[in-house]
Amino acid sequence: MVHGRDRELRVIGHFATDLDPTVLVVRGLSGIGKTATVIRALKLVGAGASAVRVVRPCSPRPSAHDLENSRRIDLSAWSVPDHPEHGSDFDASGFLRAVSAWAADGGGDGGTGPRVLFVDDVGVLTAERARWLQHLADEAYGQDWRVIAAVRSIAAEPLSDDVEVLELGPLDRGSLRRVLDMELSVPVAADVVEQLRWWSAGNPRLALELAGSLSAAELRGDASWTGPETAGSAARRVYRAMLAGLDPATMTALATAPLGNPPLGGAALARRDGRSAVRHPLLALLCREARGTDGHVDGREAPAAERDATGAQVTGVHATGAHVTGAHAAERILDGLHLDELPARAWAVVAATPEPRLAARAVGVSLLTGRTWLDHREGALVPDGVAPEWTDHLWWRDPAGVPAGTRAAGARVAAALLRLEGTGELPDPGTLRADLRLLGPTPGQDWVGVEIQVHALLMLGDVVGARSLLADHSGTAGESTVAEIVARDLAAARVAAFDGRAVDVRTHLAHAAELRPSVDEWLPARGLRAAADAVVDGTAPASTMPAQAGSWSARALGEYAADLGAAHLVVGQAEGAVALLTIALEHCAWPYRGRVQVRCDLVEAVMASTPPGRVGPRVERLLQPVVTPEERSAVDVAAAWSRLRALLADDGTPSAAFEAALHAAPVPMSPWQRVRMLVAYGRYAVTRGARTTGTALLDEARTLVRLAGMTGWLRGIDAFLAETDAGGGAGPEWEVLGRHEREMVRLAVHGATNSQIAQATFVSERTVVNRLRQAYTTLGIRDRRDLVRLAETRPPAWLVGG
Repeated sequence: MVHGRDRELRVIGHFATDLDPTVLVVRGLSGIGKTATVIRALKLVGAGASAVRVVRPCSPRPSAHDLENSRRIDLSAWSVPDHPEHGSDFDASGFLRAVSAWAADGGGDGGTGPRVLFVDDVGVLTAERARWLQHLADEAYGQDWRVIAAVRSIAAEPLSDDVEVLELGPLDRGSLRRVLDMELSVPVAADVVEQLRWWSAGNPRLALELAGSLSAAELRGDASWTGPETAGSAARRVYRAMLAGLDPATMTALATAPLGNPPLGGAALARRDGRSAVRHPLLALLCREARGTDGHVDGREAPAAERDATGAQVTGVHATGAHVTGAHAAERILDGLHLDELPARAWAVVAATPEPRLAARAVGVSLLTGRTWLDHREGALVPDGVAPEWTDHLWWRDPAGVPAGTRAAGARVAAALLRLEGTGELPDPGTLRADLRLLGPTPGQDWVGVEIQVHALLMLGDVVGARSLLADHSGTAGESTVAEIVARDLAAARVAAFDGRAVDVRTHLAHAAELRPSVDEWLPARGLRAAADAVVDGTAPASTMPAQAGSWSARALGEYAADLGAAHLVVGQAEGAVALLTIALEHCAWPYRGRVQVRCDLVEAVMASTPPGRVGPRVERLLQPVVTPEERSAVDVAAAWSRLRALLADDGTPSAAFEAALHAAPVPMSPWQRVRMLVAYGRYAVTRGARTTGTALLDEARTLVRLAGMTGWLRGIDAFLAETDAGGGAGPEWEVLGRHEREMVRLAVHGATNSQIAQATFVSERTVVNRLRQAYTTLGIRDRRDLVRLAETRPPAWLVGG
């Protein structure tokens, strides 16, 4: 089914239901989706059972089908040996009587929608075929039929005033993507969709033919694809007539035009008559085949393939016709994140071709993905032979003009972060903080470098600096490579995760994965998504086993465990959270969530799952963080710090430390931190015997998470209360019911019928049934008997008082 043709669907639907006795001709290239669009439009206006599709009308053996193609009738008796160009010999009346009888036979009453005769596969609408179609339409209108015809082109100009023409244009990128997603089992990268759209000129049949020749890695963008070398059979059918109509000069110009990566506006070549333009790259490829040329204007034959420094074959042909080799090919692979084209240890690419820009991109992509491509040898950050200024290219697109002091700071930042990648430790955070402040404001930065800085600022607790860095560079131009676009989304997702904006996390990750589906398999993205899904939907992580186990850095593994631990804590699985958060801090003492927040999560998980005095020494040493004031200067981090200190204070219930944290904040904390505070304090109070105080705090948290779009917390709150309930208290689900639902439940428990409840609450009986059913779902029960039983065993205060 072809999607994204709303205007065309409306035009066809209006014609099918209109009383005007005209013929609608839908014109478009073969494969453009004429049949699918017409059938869909007819079904939308209720003509699915009453419309008839005529197939091969210009052959000696036409036939009629229903729109589902489940029934067929042979109509060859109403054709003529020389085809229906001889319209005067065509028995249109008998043809329509046969179709009408057949339609009524199969559908009982023949359907209740408009009766439409869809004449498909007309091909070229010549003058003779136009007369035949007009003759059929005249008879059809007299028998209450409307006629729609699908044609490739129109040779009869001008047409009769009774004929309307609807031109079916190419699919836009979104529509073509939906077609590909529906037909293929592999997610297609956004830039590959754009390439397929350019090569196919938006023709879905041609796009599917092109996609069918690609490997799964090429479709996902893990391997590069610059375009087809030969045109397929569908392309030959589509462009056969157009190719035959080109004059020699136009054919030669198309044959010698350079082909490769598609420009954003598409390629165009004006015809000599100046009235239209050729926008079909496959047509140019067919001209090239017809002319027997290789596409180079100078006539020289380019090498079939060239090899990069690792021995891997690279296609290396750009839109300009130039070939790339060695470092340029490897840099193109890294810029495009075509990571399947890299060897098992991508650092070997740089070792073989020691260029500073290539080394910078390899380091940047390694830090971006969390893959252990680099050799973390003491004192050797890059292979021998690479110039020391490689770090300049990690941060700036063009390092010329950057002050020497700033460049030196950039070199120190790169060294510190590479060592962190391998060891999970940061020996000198103060110097790193100072160097980041010097590096961040400089203009002309590469987005891969910006993402690395955002990550570093967050792990130092400087969320304000991370937000400012994103904002300062958001309007910069030049983010043209895939690596930069993905880096920008990943940086934004990290800041959103730090802030607790889980919906934004999923939005940014989805955008990155649309461009490179393999992003979903990266350990950093998997952790971010798991934590966001827990907050938004209450989804518990399905598995802790990372993909490509053993290939991730210590930092990436630690941050992944921290994200999973946070997810387990949200959904109420505190024991799992303790194990994961312990692993996280042992692998990476400086995760992007910041030392304050991760340690606070660990303390909260321990408090919720471990009796006092039973914490093991391995966990105990992680519960007392040494945190500098700079690490907790941001408002939300300060709130997390106060929550951590309150949890460790153990000053009884109610806790003076918690009360101070809740009510004495100098600047209002975010909803995310407010929820964290309420949940932590509520759990703290309940586990120390103050259930009434704790439940009130948790109820406030339940209200806030609904307002803030963080309803995943409800699962964890409910699980905690269920585990700590001794059996005599009311379940938390009662408090979810609204005022009207509570009144109806109260009356139902006391024996009132639905009719009596309706009279007492001034609503209809149907409304009573619907609201009680909704209440049953909320309470996790099936019917009124379960409601009465639950009210007897675990009644809420408002029900007992009523």
